[in-house]
Amino acid sequence: VLTQSIAAAGAAAMFPLVSIADDSSALKLEPYVDNDYNFKLSVPSSFTTTQQKLSGRRKGVFFTDENSKDGSGNIDTLGFIAYTPMRDDFTSLSSFGSVDEVGQSTILPKSELAGNPEDSKMLSAVSKNNAYFFDYVAKPIVPTDPGSSAYKTGQMTKELEPVHFRTIFTLLPSKDANVAGLTLVTITFQTTEAKYGGLKTSFDEIISSYGKA
Repeated sequence: VLTQSIAAAGAAAMFPLVSIADDSSALKLEPYVDNDYNFKLSVPSSFTTTQQKLSGRRKGVFFTDENSKDGSGNIDTLGFIAYTPMRDDFTSLSSFGSVDEVGQSTILPKSELAGNPEDSKMLSAVSKNNAYFFDYVAKPIVPTDPGSSAYKTGQMTKELEPVHFRTIFTLLPSKDANVAGLTLVTITFQTTEAKYGGLKTSFDEIISSYGKA
C-alpha cells in the first residue's frame, strides 16, 4: 500500500550497501511544470500522479510506480513534492541553517523512527541554485499493519529494508495572491537500496532537471 511508503518517506524527509549501476531499469521521463511556484522537473511518464491536501495548509503531489512493490505489497519506488507554507521570518534557506545542519537535523530520520544510527547515512549534501540537494540512505521503521500476527503479539513497529532517497529542499514564492510569505518545497524520489543501482541514472536525471519553469 502507498500509506507505508509515504510514511517512510515522511519520516526521513522531516525524516549502505554498494549497488552496481544497471541502465536496464532506466525510466522514460516527461516534464512536470508547477506554474504556481515557477519550477519544472522531469518525472517518470509511467508513474501515477496524484495530489492530496495535507494538514496545516500543506499539500502533496505524489508520483508512484504501481508496479514496483516490496515483499509486503508496499509501493517502494515513488516520488513526492510537499508544499509547506512558512512564517514571514523564513526569508531564505539560511533561516533553516546550513545545508549540513538541515541534513542532520531535518532530513535524516530521528529517534525511534531511525532505528540504529548506523542505518541512516548522508551520502551528499550540496547547496546550489538556491536549493539544498541531499542524497542519503535510511532504514525506516513504520507502524505494524493492524491485524497482522506481529501486531497481535504486541509488535507496534517494523523495520523496512534500506531505502535510498534523493531530496531537493527549497523556499519558493507562490504566484497565488492568497498565499502569503514563502513556501518550503521539498522534492523527494526514493526506492529501495537494492533497486537503486538500476535506477540511479534516472534519479540523477530527475534531480538535475530541477530548475525555473
